[in-house]
Amino acid sequence: MRAPDPWIHGRPGDRDDAVDPCEVLARAYESVGEELDRDLEIVEGAIPRELAGTYYRNGPGRVALGGERYGHPFDGDGMVLRFALEGGRVRYRNRYVRTRELLDEERAGRIVHRGFGTQRPGGLRANLLRGRIKNAANTSVLHHGGALYALWEGGWPHRLDPVSLATIGRDDLDGALAPESRLERALGAEWPLCAHPSVDPATGELWAFGTVPGRTPRIAVYRFDREGARLGRRLVEMPRAAFVHDFVLTETHAVLIVPPIAFDLGKAVLGLASPAASLHRDATAPTTIVLVPRDGGPVRTIETKPGFAFHHINGWDDGRTVVIDTLRMDELSMGSLDVLDPASIRSARVVPTTPTRMTIDLVRGRVEEEARLHVDAELPTIDPRRRGRATRYAWAIARPHGWSALPIPAIAKLDLDRRASQLRDLAPDLPGEPLFVPRSSTGAEDDGWLLSVVYRAREHRSELWVLDARDLSTIAREVLPHHVPPGFHGTFVATG
Repeated sequence: MRAPDPWIHGRPGDRDDAVDPCEVLARAYESVGEELDRDLEIVEGAIPRELAGTYYRNGPGRVALGGERYGHPFDGDGMVLRFALEGGRVRYRNRYVRTRELLDEERAGRIVHRGFGTQRPGGLRANLLRGRIKNAANTSVLHHGGALYALWEGGWPHRLDPVSLATIGRDDLDGALAPESRLERALGAEWPLCAHPSVDPATGELWAFGTVPGRTPRIAVYRFDREGARLGRRLVEMPRAAFVHDFVLTETHAVLIVPPIAFDLGKAVLGLASPAASLHRDATAPTTIVLVPRDGGPVRTIETKPGFAFHHINGWDDGRTVVIDTLRMDELSMGSLDVLDPASIRSARVVPTTPTRMTIDLVRGRVEEEARLHVDAELPTIDPRRRGRATRYAWAIARPHGWSALPIPAIAKLDLDRRASQLRDLAPDLPGEPLFVPRSSTGAEDDGWLLSVVYRAREHRSELWVLDARDLSTIAREVLPHHVPPGFHGTFVATG
């Protein structure tokens, strides 16, 4: 293996700074009309035979319908990709998740549901008192207890057939997501599941959370065994109706980081604004860390300085402290975003992230924050064997130094201990989340592969890339039969 280069710009001549990245992103988000099932052609390298299993990835496959556009890519209809890797070959399949909202809109031929960032066409009259928000089923995928689910954090997950990707239906996960009160059930309320559940590699338990509707801001913390059976559900009061997307699972705690970014529930529920447009910052509020003991002990809250994070890298504890590595933002810029319009993309405000270590002193009730790296990164992944344990490495998509556009064209390896990073710049192409797959059960933390769906700008197509996680070098590239819009999160299920 060659020595890692601290800054890799793809292959010589690959980068084309004359290409407008906003034009590239707008074209990448064009809708996918085909649902296919076929073998992929390998155009570079070879798939390692020991890389055997199924890679699933979710994301919006359609962001416009009937000449109307969704107000945010978060509302695009979920399309799950399946890559079956076996014997050095890859079988590809893509399917839309048949949510009731997708079926409603396909029958109507236009947008008929409100979304997280989308109001129904027709102004105030068309949205007033329409509190139900479209379940886009487009954010992530979960494979647990032999079942596959498409996740979206505002409602129930959709169960899918793991092979055909056919939609089986909405699932309350053994009753864990069923509302408590008769009134909630009568109103058709759903207790949602987050898009970032976490599996403890030692116990096989699945932990997750969901924001529960009601007068008092609450979050439900869910626990399931390795087979998917419900073990418990705990309600935790929140300091505000905050936007909480991710959480951290350590050996002893489920940790929720509650930012001073909250929904205006009145505007959102009444239909006066989309939930995304109702988000606002409470200038007087801190960030609140909510520590929920896994053994059922009392919940504890500790305040720290304001900030926001979409995604956390990992967390661990030693009895006296809880350590969390996160991607910190000083603020959140959220509103409408027409990803089919380069001008809208160009005008979007980009708030950089900073890989930051939060050390929570449980004895003194204090939090110290320290920037570990100055790399603007997102969609982080780690070695799943290290979930809840001390971690050195993470992988993410990243913006090269000096890059200020919204599209993110690079893949990064982050060494959080040595505070070093490697970056592979693919511009004008757009990589997706680099998912780490360990080479073996006993190998080193960075001994494995990265799987990423990369949009190739010049060809208007997508490819599955297999990279060496140690140095970001290319092991194999496989061509998809069509392009795939930039997606969000995935999972890998090893054979056997």
